Amino acid sequence: MKFYLISLGCAKNLVDSEKLTRFLMKEGYVITDDISNASLVIINTCGFIQDAKKESIETIFSILEEKPKDAKVIVYGCLVKRYEKVLKNLIPEVDLFLSLLPPDKIKDEIMKNFPTTLKAKVEQQKKPLFTPPSYKYIKISDGCGNLCSYCTIPFIRGPLKSLPIEDIVKQVKTALKQGAYEINIIAQDITTYGMDLYGKPSLERLLKCILSIKKDFWLRLLYLYPTRISTDLIKLIKSDSRIVKYLDIPIQHVNNRILKLMNRLYTKEFLYKKIEILREMLPEIALRTSLIVGFPTEREEDFQELIDFIKIVRFEHLGVFEYSPEENTSAFFLKQKVNYNLKRKRRKIIMDIQRKLVRVKNINMKGRILPCLIEFPVDKYGIIWQGRIYSQAPEVDGVVYITGYNNDMNNITNIIINDYKEHDLIGECLR
Repeated sequence: MKFYLISLGCAKNLVDSEKLTRFLMKEGYVITDDISNASLVIINTCGFIQDAKKESIETIFSILEEKPKDAKVIVYGCLVKRYEKVLKNLIPEVDLFLSLLPPDKIKDEIMKNFPTTLKAKVEQQKKPLFTPPSYKYIKISDGCGNLCSYCTIPFIRGPLKSLPIEDIVKQVKTALKQGAYEINIIAQDITTYGMDLYGKPSLERLLKCILSIKKDFWLRLLYLYPTRISTDLIKLIKSDSRIVKYLDIPIQHVNNRILKLMNRLYTKEFLYKKIEILREMLPEIALRTSLIVGFPTEREEDFQELIDFIKIVRFEHLGVFEYSPEENTSAFFLKQKVNYNLKRKRRKIIMDIQRKLVRVKNINMKGRILPCLIEFPVDKYGIIWQGRIYSQAPEVDGVVYITGYNNDMNNITNIIINDYKEHDLIGECLR
C-alpha cells in the first residue's frame, strides 16, 4: 500500500513525520511523492497559532480535492489534539483523525485501520528525503514547562519529556553515517533538556557526549531560553570548532512590563548583558531571535522600545510573529487587545528595519572567505550550487549561491563572498 505524507509546521513536526515514515516502511508500506499513486494520504498538522491552523485546514480541504477517489485521508498532530471534535464535525470526509500520539502509536493505528496486504521490503524502497541529505534535525525532547502566557505548547505537547543521552547520541551517529554533515539540535527549549530525566538541565552534558564522536561535522543549537545560557555553555561552544557559532534565542519582547505579562523570566537589561557577554566571548557569533508584536496592552512606546533594542543589538537574523490569541492560555483573557491592522503594521515596520540591517551586514560580508556546506545544484547543468555558511540555519536564514563547485570537491569547501541578493549571499569556490 502506497502512502503520501505532508508535514506542516515546525522542524519538530518534521522529525515526527520522518519517524512515522520509517515505521510504516518497516511494516511494508511504500512511500510515494506522487499523490495520484497513493492509497493513503497522511497529514501531520500544526495548531500552534491562527496562521498555522488556517494552513492546516486549507491543506486538508485541498488534499480532499486532489487525492485519488478511493484514497483514504488520515489527519493527525497538534491541530487534532486541540480540535478533534470540531474537525470531525467540520470535515467528515476525513477517514481517520488521530490526536497527538508518538509516531509508533500513529503507525499502529494506521495498521489497524488500513492494513497493507502487499508488503515491500525497506531496502527495496527509495529512502525518502524530508530535508536535503546534508543536514539532519535531532529532537532531544518534547513538551515544555516554561508556561509562557501566550503559548499553547504545554497544553498540546504536555510537560518536558527528554530522550536519554545514549538514544540521542545513537541518532546522531546514524545521521552522520547516512551522510549528514550538519546536526541541528532542536526542542521547544533545548536549555531545559534533561531536567526531567537527570534532575537538572543537562544540555552541556549531552553536547559533550555528542562531541565525543570522532568525526568532523557541524553541530547547530536551535531554540535556547535566554536565562539558561550559562557561561559554561558559552565556554563549551567556544572550545570546539564543530559547534557552529550560531544561536537561536527567541526573546519575544524587551519591554519589562510586557515580558512580565508574557511570563518570560528576564528583563531588557538582562538581555543587553547576555548578548554583550555572548559577543565578547564569541566574536563571530551569529544570533537569530523571534519577536511577538501586538501582545495585549502593547503601547506605542512599548513598541518603540522594541525597535530601539533591535537597532542597537543588530541581530543577524530575526523573525516576527503577530500575537495570536489562543484558548487555554492566560494571555487570551487579557484586555486592551491590539487590533489586527496595527499588529500587521508593527510587524512590517520591524521587518523593514531588519531588512536594512541585513543589507549592511551582507555588504560587509563581501570579500570574506568562509567554509560553506554545499547542498545541491540549483540548475540542471551543475553550474550554480546552493549551500550555507555557519550563520545560516536550514530553511530560515537564506542561503549562498555558489559557482565553481564540482562533485570532486569536499561537501565543506572554502568560498569567497562576492555579492548578495536580499537575504541570500553569492559566492565562488576557492580551489
